[in-house]
Amino acid sequence: MNLEEVSINMDKGHADSHPLLDKHGSNTQENYINCTYNASNTVHSTKLHVTVQGDRARSHSIVTFHDVGLNSVSNFAALMNSEPMAPVIQKYCIYHIDAPGQEENASALPAGYVYPSMENLSDMLPTVFSHFGLKSAICVGCGAGANVFIRFAMKNPNMVEGLIVTNPSISTVGNLSWIGEKISNITTPFTDQVMNYHFTKSEVELVNHELLDNHRKHFKQFMNADNVSLFMKEYDRRAEVSLVRSPDPQLIDKTTLSCQTIILVGDLSPFVDDAVELNSRLNPKKTTFLKMADAGGMILEEQIFKVAESITYFLQGLGHTVRFPMRGTVPGVMMTRLARSRTISSSSGDGDHKRIRTLSSDSTGASPTHQPINGEKPLAQTDKTHLVSEAVC
Repeated sequence: MNLEEVSINMDKGHADSHPLLDKHGSNTQENYINCTYNASNTVHSTKLHVTVQGDRARSHSIVTFHDVGLNSVSNFAALMNSEPMAPVIQKYCIYHIDAPGQEENASALPAGYVYPSMENLSDMLPTVFSHFGLKSAICVGCGAGANVFIRFAMKNPNMVEGLIVTNPSISTVGNLSWIGEKISNITTPFTDQVMNYHFTKSEVELVNHELLDNHRKHFKQFMNADNVSLFMKEYDRRAEVSLVRSPDPQLIDKTTLSCQTIILVGDLSPFVDDAVELNSRLNPKKTTFLKMADAGGMILEEQIFKVAESITYFLQGLGHTVRFPMRGTVPGVMMTRLARSRTISSSSGDGDHKRIRTLSSDSTGASPTHQPINGEKPLAQTDKTHLVSEAVC
């Protein structure tokens, strides 16, 4: 495996060396990129760890950013190394960004380190793009990473070809929620605090416990808890992302995201309400909302096949040539849902748009059945012109 260690700043680059643990496959390169940011009227510097997976000569690129308590390995490796994602991996070069101090076996951040805010992190992304010569890319973010990419897409719309977000949140943490969380965390070990962030009580009861145990072991073995604590505290202090769905079609791309976006969330996820809130603020003509059954906060691992399928058809909707691998009988409802949501025009208000319209299929992959909402006309299964903007898988 050829490891390329690079450290750059805004003016010039120089060599840097760190031992790295690679779990993104054999064809990867590791990079450390120096970035600057302003906090409390003081300029700080930090490093972003970036793992390059695949051939940089490929015409299209994907950039990922992970959630709190995870990193590029624990958040994306299971999905990216899966068989259903193979066609994507073969056609795209993937750049996995780790927030400062969140990579595998990271050294402790220095004493007095001021952790960058979500806004600061989003402002660092143009430096990363510039270093690798990226003019634009597909951005894939989870949780905190989704928040960072949403900010980035608002400020740099021409650099985002498409946005894929899971468990997104654009709101602040309420004061009462923050106080209650602080009180409950006094006696809770930090590892359990991180697990409680990703898993709900119902998830622990219904979802395979092996997934939770694996993430707990990974966190204890590979993550620096002090570094993660700094990242989590900064995410808790995040400012709201100002997105407004303007009723004026001439202004909507200026007040909310202008890029094609797909929102993925599990029906047991702690972030369902946050995902619905984001969906209500985006352009319905450019947004796909998918809530997947039997999945929680770790949807990228719990529903790999469905996530890979939805990503594949999302990329196809952008005009990219990607074929989804046929594995026996492939559930045939996802492409229809994405095709429908790609062209729908919604005239309802925000309240109506928050409603999740359900499309369900049986285990044999039969055609989905639309559930009427508030007296609306039933949708015939063969009707290709009546479209819906949200779906439950």
